[in-house]
Amino acid sequence: MVLSPARTAHPAFARATVFAGLRQADLEGIAAHFRPHRRHRDDPLLLEGDPAEVYYLIAEGQVKIVQTSPEGSEVILHLVGPGELVGALPNLHEGTYPASAIALSEVLVYAISPAEFEAILHRHPRVAINLLHFAAGKLRAAHDRLRELATERVERRIARTLTRLARQIGRKTERGVLLDAILSRQDLAELSGTSLFTVSRTLKQWERQGLLEAGRERIVLLDTHGLVSLADDLPGS
Repeated sequence: MVLSPARTAHPAFARATVFAGLRQADLEGIAAHFRPHRRHRDDPLLLEGDPAEVYYLIAEGQVKIVQTSPEGSEVILHLVGPGELVGALPNLHEGTYPASAIALSEVLVYAISPAEFEAILHRHPRVAINLLHFAAGKLRAAHDRLRELATERVERRIARTLTRLARQIGRKTERGVLLDAILSRQDLAELSGTSLFTVSRTLKQWERQGLLEAGRERIVLLDTHGLVSLADDLPGS
């Protein structure tokens, strides 16, 4: 659903890494080139292999980035939330999307064409520099994940995924830290590079130990310090 453009920039523009360091007046000018859209859960924003004809800034909600394996199954690469740009990094010139972006919940996104975004880069060199830093951060995260998959035991990978999600989408409640997105155990398995069986077995074990509560599509972290110890592989964990 396409919405009418807002008169002022959504707060997501101010928190976006690519727009860091800009004056409010510049943010307002940049935001005027973006068009707001609403998407429902499971709606695709981008599809792997399609021509890269639009980029999105996530304003509200969560989006999963997925790729299709050679066998035809989908694998979640990571999640993105408010303030993150989707679709731009590999496609600043002509190209196709290397992965799909699927709404995990109701989301508000702001769309811009590649030509308009490139014009912003020319007018605001700070944005181009920020984009390079953003790309470098994504590359480091990808390298870290490859290292985790190659060298770390599966329980540590699952704990790392949970603590990473707590930083990205965690919301404090009376019980603990709620992972504020609809995540299935299969989603968690893909993010951790393991099987559904292993994730289910590990979550049950951690529930018995009082580390978390795991519902069908809802996880509450009860002992974040304990999970951090597991993620960091500290003695006694």
